[in-house]
Amino acid sequence: MNKRWRRFSGCDDRPVGVLPASDRIDWSQLWNPGPVRVFTDEELARAGRDAPSRTLVVMVTLMGVSMIFPLLQSVPQGLLAQVTAMLAGGLATLGTLAKRLWWRPERRLLNSAIWVFAALGLAVGLIVGLGQHKTEAARWLVGTTVGVVAIGHLGLWFLAVYRSEQIAARLRELAERERAADMARQLATAQIQPHFLFNTLASLQHWVQTGDARAAPLLADLTAFLRATLPLFNRQRLRLGDEAEAVRRYLAVMQLRLGERLHYGVQIDDDAAELQVPPGLLLTLVENAVEHGVQGSLRGAEVQVRAGIEPGSAGRQAWISVRDTGPGCAPGAADGVGLGNSRVRLQQAFGAQARLNLGEAAGGGCDARIEWPLPIPTPN
Repeated sequence: MNKRWRRFSGCDDRPVGVLPASDRIDWSQLWNPGPVRVFTDEELARAGRDAPSRTLVVMVTLMGVSMIFPLLQSVPQGLLAQVTAMLAGGLATLGTLAKRLWWRPERRLLNSAIWVFAALGLAVGLIVGLGQHKTEAARWLVGTTVGVVAIGHLGLWFLAVYRSEQIAARLRELAERERAADMARQLATAQIQPHFLFNTLASLQHWVQTGDARAAPLLADLTAFLRATLPLFNRQRLRLGDEAEAVRRYLAVMQLRLGERLHYGVQIDDDAAELQVPPGLLLTLVENAVEHGVQGSLRGAEVQVRAGIEPGSAGRQAWISVRDTGPGCAPGAADGVGLGNSRVRLQQAFGAQARLNLGEAAGGGCDARIEWPLPIPTPN
């Protein structure tokens, strides 16, 4: 009866007897050690540009000192100078090779580094050792050299494997963030369009049936809104000016539906209009302002959308403001799903310094404000 590997999960669809790649033994590591994955220049530029942390450097230095100090205490008489020079040269060579492996952890480079270090170490050990008249001292020196080379070999291998796994993990993390951003973008689309479309189409159908003169302009503005928004959600970034046009169409549709209860203005500075932003970011804020600030008020409200670039404490700073004159920010509004997704996408696009704040506007109402730093332009 054939023995079979048992699977531990019912969702594992691998054929019976086949182990995942991470569980298989790579016997080639015996004669060709090092990381198997070869990173492209783009991957290294994306995830492998960080220098070793100070903690890592200090800990490796302390470990090296703790190994070298007792070794120097056991040096035979008359060999202290030669051994010290040999260790200094070996550490300098090892450091240079380790630096190269840190920036590009590849199996081929690792093996080349190992052979270079081993050849230099053994050559120096043999030359110095064979030049001694005392056989015991020569044996000690050659044996110590072999030990140092072996430890250096192991250290380089560990560094290359550790660094390769670190970069691979970071690439996986970045890929997950991109997938999360894509899902958030799709979720933003789902949040903005369905109820808006259904309610607008219901109004349009009623006005057509009753012969209301507002049906034709509503259909024209709705068509323009769809034309402006549908292609945008297939992109990761878009011009703020393009989304502002979609916002104008959205507000025009809502003004036809709400009548005198809604007044609005959209003012985007020319330089801000060229900024690349996550799609749906501005539209989400405007939709929240209409829903909570205008529709939540019996007398209606005004919505003002503005954006610009201004000097900041550490360079230029872009800002977007969506302000309404409604009843003010509802309790817990800042923690809503739409604004939560917008914050995630904003920080994924512009970093941890990007901010989306919701607060009471001066004179009443609610003000949603986005701020993020802009890179310092490089001189031509």
